[in-house]
Amino acid sequence: MLPLLLISTLPAFTLLLAAPPATKACCKLAHDLGLLALLLATELLRHAATGSKDRAADRGDRRMPSSAAAAPSSNSRPTKPTAAPAAAAALEGLPLLDLPELVLDRVLEELSPAPLAAMACVGAALRDRCSADALWERHLRLKWGRVLGAAARKEWEAELTCRAARAGAPRPARRRTWVDSLACAWPFSWIAGRWLRGDPVPAPAAVAAEPAPATAAPTTTYTVAAWYRALECGDFWFPAQVYNREDGHVGFVLSCYDAHLRYDRRTNTFTARYPPHGRKPAKEEDGVQWNRIRAPPVSTPAHDLHASDCLEELRPGDHFEIQWRKNKDFPYGWWYGVAGHHETCNANEHLCRCHEDDMIVLEFQHYAPGSRWRQTTVSRKDHREKGDETDGFYGGIRKLHTKDEISTWRRFWPVDVLN
Repeated sequence: MLPLLLISTLPAFTLLLAAPPATKACCKLAHDLGLLALLLATELLRHAATGSKDRAADRGDRRMPSSAAAAPSSNSRPTKPTAAPAAAAALEGLPLLDLPELVLDRVLEELSPAPLAAMACVGAALRDRCSADALWERHLRLKWGRVLGAAARKEWEAELTCRAARAGAPRPARRRTWVDSLACAWPFSWIAGRWLRGDPVPAPAAVAAEPAPATAAPTTTYTVAAWYRALECGDFWFPAQVYNREDGHVGFVLSCYDAHLRYDRRTNTFTARYPPHGRKPAKEEDGVQWNRIRAPPVSTPAHDLHASDCLEELRPGDHFEIQWRKNKDFPYGWWYGVAGHHETCNANEHLCRCHEDDMIVLEFQHYAPGSRWRQTTVSRKDHREKGDETDGFYGGIRKLHTKDEISTWRRFWPVDVLN
């Protein structure tokens, strides 16, 4: 009878919540009373349903002895024990945490990131062990090491600091209402929890708590597992560099530009967000493949001139990358080239004296001979930024020492020579 009565009153409580009262004070009072009545009715219904299930279970337990005492028929055969209980007993006899420390660590090292994260949810003991930085550093290095640099780690730590500061900021003071007092004293904890979770009002314990002292600095907990998850889920934009910006744009062939990237697990690609290019706003590029991304090889920001420390040793045939920008408002990009010979040199390696000349010839061989972009020269001793608004500005130079760097650049070599 009681459930029927409550069910019949639920529509009235709902209308009370939705009806617009005449004044603001009446609106708040009607809203509070209506919501309280609705929660009370729902709670009583839940308890009534739970009580009926318990009574049904009690009746079933009382009937069990009479049916269980019945003698088995002569045609019945004894059932064989299944293998499941035996397997479960065997597993219970060798708990995972009873393994030696070295064996358990070796088992966890063999897990891939997804099973390792799932294992951390089993219990408190495994949570701490499966969240160890040593385990996740290996996964981070294997998948992300080629595209993450020191700048990405610094930005992640700064992001953690900002999150901790936002979480530790004191909430604005609020007058305690009769609803808060009722929620604290209410015998049904479910109502208090639902009430306080459904309303942006802080919980009673939080209302009564003293605010943290202003001098207390927020603490940050840096874990490699949290960083890996933020990267994998695309929650963190990390700084890196992208080869051939705006893939397919002929003006960026054999260049590499700074950007912030976010990973997309569904497509296994990245979204690159480039800084403003002159007066143009920031531009985004989707579908950036892994092979077009690298960690910044130097810490020089995109708008700063890189200090060239390789000019004395640069010889014809050496591979390099040089900063270039269209004008002073643009950020630098890195462009690939090869040191060349002077016009007066016959390019004989035994007779060449180009390395003794104060001027270094820089060639960009993907441009056709005669193109104004094909060649330029810089001073070996006092090179700074060189250029003008017509041909752009050439900045710092970095020599390429490894075959991997050179082969990476050569992979983007255009099919046709540019003019």
